[in-house]
Amino acid sequence: MEQQKERKIYLWLLGILCLISLGLSLWVFKLTSNSAVHPVPPRNSLVLDARPVIPQNTVIKSSYVGFAEAINQVQIIPYINGYLQNIFVRPGQFVEEGAPLLSLNPDEYKAQFNAAQAALLQKEASLSYNKNYYDRVQKSGKNAFSDNERDNAKNNYQQSLAAVENAKAALELAKINLGYTFIRAPISGFVGNFSLSPGDYVAPNGEALLDIVQTNPIRVVFSLTDKNYLDQMDSQTSLFKNSVIRLKLANGKYFENEGIFKYTDNKLDKSTNSLAIYVYFKNDNNELLPNSFVTVEIFQTFKNTVIIEKSLIKMEKDGNYLAIVRHNTPLNEKVEIIAEEDNKYILKNTFEPGDLLLLTPFKGNTGNTDLHFNIIR
Repeated sequence: MEQQKERKIYLWLLGILCLISLGLSLWVFKLTSNSAVHPVPPRNSLVLDARPVIPQNTVIKSSYVGFAEAINQVQIIPYINGYLQNIFVRPGQFVEEGAPLLSLNPDEYKAQFNAAQAALLQKEASLSYNKNYYDRVQKSGKNAFSDNERDNAKNNYQQSLAAVENAKAALELAKINLGYTFIRAPISGFVGNFSLSPGDYVAPNGEALLDIVQTNPIRVVFSLTDKNYLDQMDSQTSLFKNSVIRLKLANGKYFENEGIFKYTDNKLDKSTNSLAIYVYFKNDNNELLPNSFVTVEIFQTFKNTVIIEKSLIKMEKDGNYLAIVRHNTPLNEKVEIIAEEDNKYILKNTFEPGDLLLLTPFKGNTGNTDLHFNIIR
C-alpha cells in the first residue's frame, strides 16, 4: 500500500513538472516570436509631393503693335509736256496694271514722229547713192579716179552710214514721245484723289497728276526689341519658324488671312533699340488699308517641351536647375530654358522617361530615410 501511494505521488509531481515545462516553453516561444518581428527600431519615413514630367508641344502668343503700308505706291508724272485730252479713271477707282489712265493731245508728237520718218528716208536715200558711188570707185582701175576722189567717196559713204543711224535714233525717240501721250497704270491698285480736267497743261517738272496705291498684298510692319530678337534666334534656327502670324483689327476681329514673314530691317533703330519686321498679307477684299494700325499676334509652337512654374527653377551661376526624382532618388537636374510666358518657363525636354518633378523642398541625406512619393496628377 505504501509503495502504491508513493508511486501516485511521484506520477502527480511528474505531471505538474510537465505542465510547468510546457508553460515555460510557450512563454519563451512568444518572446522569441515578438523579437523576430521587430529586431531593430523602425527607420524614419518621409512623404514628398511629386508629379510626372509630361513632354508636350507648347504654343506661346506674343502681341505687338503694327501698322499696314503699301508695298508699292507710285505717283503718275508725265514724261513730256502737253495738254490733257482724256481722263479714263476717277478717284478711288481700282485699276489693273496696264489699264489706261490719261492721254495727252498727241498732234505735236505725231508730227514729230512723221518728220523723223521722213528724215530717215532721206538719209537712207543719201546712203544708197553714196554707197553705189563708193562701190564704183572701188571697182574701177587705179587711173580712173584720183586718190582725193577715192577718199571723198569713202568719207561720204561713212558719213551717210552715221546719218542713217542718227535718223533711226531720232525716229525711235519720236516714237517713244508719241507713246508717252497715252499713260497707263504701272501697277494694280487704287487711284488716289485728284483734281484734273481735260485741257490742263502738264509737264515733267510739275506736280504728280495722281497716285496709285497697291493694297494686295499689303505689308504690315512691327518692331522687336533686341532682346526679343535674340530670344527668337536662340530658340530656333530661323526667325518665326513654326509660327503663325495673325492680325487683330481695330474692331477686335481677326483678319482672315495669316501673314508671311518676309524680312527684317538691316539695322536696329538707335532711338528705340528695336528692329523693324516686315510681314506680307494677302488682302483680296481690301479690308486692310495703308496706314491703319493693327495688333500683330504671333503664335509660336515649341515642340517637345516641358512647362514648369518659375518658382521651381533654381538659378545658379553655372546654370538653371530643377529638383526631380529619378529612379526613386531626388536630385537637381540642369535644365535649358527656351522661352517664358507669364509665371512659367518653357524647358527643352532633356528628361528621362519616368522622371518626376519634385514639388516638396527636400534637403539632407536620404540614406537613413524611407522616401515615399505622393504622385499628383
